[in-house]
Amino acid sequence: MKKFLSLLLLACLFLSVCFFISGSDLFSGKEKLREFFSFLPSGAGSGQDIRDDQMSGEAGPVIDLSQDETVCRQATVAAVGDIMVHRTQFVRAYDPQEESYDFKPSFEVIAPYLQKADLVVGNLETTLGGDKLGFSAYPRFNSPDEIVTALREAGFNLLCTANNHCLDTGEKGLCRTIKVIEEAGIKHFGTAGSFEERNTPLIVQVNGISLSFLAYTYGTNGLSVPRGKDYLVNLIDEEQMSRDISRARLEGADLVIVYLHWGEEYCTEPTESQKKVALFAAEAGADIILGSHPHVIQPMEYLHVPSKVDREKKIFVAYSLGNFLSNQHRISGSIPTDEVEIGKILYLCVEKNEGTGETYLRDINYDLTWVHRSGKHRILPLHRVVGGEFVEGEMVIPASSADRLKRDLESLRGRLEGFKQAGPEQTVPVVLQNNETPASQ
Repeated sequence: MKKFLSLLLLACLFLSVCFFISGSDLFSGKEKLREFFSFLPSGAGSGQDIRDDQMSGEAGPVIDLSQDETVCRQATVAAVGDIMVHRTQFVRAYDPQEESYDFKPSFEVIAPYLQKADLVVGNLETTLGGDKLGFSAYPRFNSPDEIVTALREAGFNLLCTANNHCLDTGEKGLCRTIKVIEEAGIKHFGTAGSFEERNTPLIVQVNGISLSFLAYTYGTNGLSVPRGKDYLVNLIDEEQMSRDISRARLEGADLVIVYLHWGEEYCTEPTESQKKVALFAAEAGADIILGSHPHVIQPMEYLHVPSKVDREKKIFVAYSLGNFLSNQHRISGSIPTDEVEIGKILYLCVEKNEGTGETYLRDINYDLTWVHRSGKHRILPLHRVVGGEFVEGEMVIPASSADRLKRDLESLRGRLEGFKQAGPEQTVPVVLQNNETPASQ
């Protein structure tokens, strides 16, 4: 009789729990189960107080109600635009005593802003053809190898090499550029030394998230790609781009990031051609699109494209990140704007849901930068420049430049945070806040 009453009591308790959680969602049901079992003595409701010889069949699975929180991995990518080495830069970087070049001062202030990210990437718009060819700048760039050493020490992990200057020192220069970059411990993408390399998409692991990087350029300044060696440089070709994105997905990429070298120089708005290519890349499966070549900052937006999972998918596009490092400045009859001195570090926070496998762009932020050409071409955070922080030594900012940069800063903020909607109806503007917290704080 006592055994019968015990079983009856357990049955009543079970029916009470079922009634208690009925009509509730899974999460609230688990919470109520926790509350309920917390009032029972240790072992109650788990079968631990019943002898094995009183049970028929095998015990059911033990359910761990404490493991209901979704695990999400996060990583931050810092992306910059054009990295160029003009003659003034390498002349000033030369150390006659060491008979070598030192580009490290260019990055000493900005490096902490890069290094707060998990991965740093930029567009290397020059070649490393070797000193035997003689170092040169526009129209054919050939830079000292030490620029790559400085980039690595500043925090760069990846360099895009597909741009209109990648063949400036010919096939040998292109291949040597790849070799120097890789030997410095940096990965490259956009050019290749072989057919096999060209068809192997770059996929890097960052905090457990697989990111693929692809790059394409509109052309090579009229320099022909050697016959039968189309693999040397990725040109903007829709069919090839679509195949590459699909291959990256098949090889396990959670997100595909595409650098596109395109548009019109010194133009602050994207061209119709840029918008068309961006939309194609988005529809082909790119998740993030980053632009270079105009040498000034252009707007950002989301493109809404059809999705197999949801009704639509948002693809982020930054049409141009501007110049990160160069000696460019306003020149009458040649360069019509001071904005060539300004660039942007774009911080892309990506997140992966381990439960669903879904990976997405979670957050976007940026720091604007300015190249102080009179101060060893140091790259400085623009908000600190206009805030009057650099007032002593070789980094002092002339009052006339500071006033002009304040105006440029306000103009750029308007372009980046409140620009008019561009393109077809499926596009919407990105609303951002400028990241004004120095990396050291």
